[in-house]
Amino acid sequence: MSEQDETIGSRALACWVDWVRRLAWLVLLLALLSCGLLLTYTARTIGMNADTNDMLSEELDYRRHDAEMDAAFPKNARNFALVVEGPSPEAAEEAADRLAQRVAARSELFSLVFFAPTHPFFRQNGLLFLDLDELVVLSDRLAEAQPMLAILNEDGSLRGMAKVLELAIEEAETEVAAALARVLERLADSVEALAEGRAAQLSWRSIMTDDEVTISDRRAFVLAKPILDFSSLEPASPAIEAVEQEAAALGLTPENGFQVRVLGSQVMLQDELRSVREGMGLVGLLSLGSVLLLLTLGLGSWRLVVATLVTLLVGLIWTAAFAAAAIGALNLISVAFAVLFIGLSVDFGIHYSLRYREARNGGADHAEGLRRAARGVGGALTLSAVTAAIGFLSFLPTAYKGVSELGLISGAGMFVALFANLTLLPALLTLLRAGPGGAHGGGALAARFEAFVERRARLILGLALGLAVAAAVALPFARFDDDPFNLRDPDSPSMQDLLAVLDDPRVQPYDAELLLESLAAAGAAAERLEALPEVDEALSLQEFVPGEQD
Repeated sequence: MSEQDETIGSRALACWVDWVRRLAWLVLLLALLSCGLLLTYTARTIGMNADTNDMLSEELDYRRHDAEMDAAFPKNARNFALVVEGPSPEAAEEAADRLAQRVAARSELFSLVFFAPTHPFFRQNGLLFLDLDELVVLSDRLAEAQPMLAILNEDGSLRGMAKVLELAIEEAETEVAAALARVLERLADSVEALAEGRAAQLSWRSIMTDDEVTISDRRAFVLAKPILDFSSLEPASPAIEAVEQEAAALGLTPENGFQVRVLGSQVMLQDELRSVREGMGLVGLLSLGSVLLLLTLGLGSWRLVVATLVTLLVGLIWTAAFAAAAIGALNLISVAFAVLFIGLSVDFGIHYSLRYREARNGGADHAEGLRRAARGVGGALTLSAVTAAIGFLSFLPTAYKGVSELGLISGAGMFVALFANLTLLPALLTLLRAGPGGAHGGGALAARFEAFVERRARLILGLALGLAVAAAVALPFARFDDDPFNLRDPDSPSMQDLLAVLDDPRVQPYDAELLLESLAAAGAAAERLEALPEVDEALSLQEFVPGEQD
């Protein structure tokens, strides 16, 4: 830019500010009127989209494949896994069945609830899904226990148990005695545990299989599909609260030997959104308090502070209205435009106010002070706004919609901030009658700090060099962590629940899905994938069709 062009620009800005000074009341009235109208429009128009998937472009291969999978298997998308842990496998299964029924009745919150063990198909055909060797063992055990089971089926009271004991005595030398011995040993263990005040239940499943009951055996999984409201910052909260209420109503509490956990990506998102919501108030107050403190120390005049803050708030309202018109719904990233606007717009106000104060302290009257400030920093502020806007608008081509929308809003916000600080701020300074202050204004503290730096220059340089060397030595030890779960708060309820069941083979948070054109192609792909060292297990739908059904 040539010197002549710069002079023309500076004169134009000075003329603009002088015009604003003469019409200060009109400018303030128009600003307040526009704030009222735009604030109403924004409140009625702008929404919130808490769906993290929508922060990525629908044109990405990942999004297209995800949409195809959801269309092919809509019941598998965005589900909860309700994990019911009980004192025995049977108790956990019974409790899970009751919980599934109660949750299914909440049709306003859940569109699907599925518990496989009580489904009629698996009740009828469940044994087909056992390995052949396991089925043979189970069949032998059932045959051995048949006399005992027949007695208990007829009479499940103590009288029936007495008949079982009589049978054990009569059949002491036969194979039946072995089956009875296992039952009586497990029964004795349960009775002793109860006598000692410990929760215990006899597990017929472990008796029939002769396996020790593990923590995994004492868990039952219910699949539940919640109805989510992504216009809220807590889209899954009503569904999660409903599960907790129903579990409490059924007495599925740790005091009764039960633990109910809700797993799923939407549950983790819920915890993240709750953290964002709870932190917004505190962070907002801290930010506002920090800005107010810095303005007070730096400007040294309550009139300059008030004018700068009002200009900041008005500009924020105008920018929010632009976001409502241009985007419509904010996401978890684009909502950060407010923080960026506050941080950058207040800088514009600080520069203009300090240059105005410098001019007043130099003997200029109010009108000349405004003009000098416009000529002195107007061009620099314009250049800063343009370059910052270019930086933000460079986010537009990215497929990460959250960042792209943030760039659009923040880029436009830079021009809003420039206009507000060259229009509303001079008008407010005129109406507040800001006058000259001390020679240094609020800069006395800065002057003392500068003197300290000059006196300790060698020490400060030595410390900086030492830190640089330490950072260079530590750099080779830095590692990239590609585990997305490490981005989450390990102390959040959702992560605590996941970590508690991560040892269960049925819980596989690291998985991928592949949609192919036929069942045969899927089976062949599963075989190829399972041969890879990076793949622990690959399953196709063929695996869920029992073999050797005859």
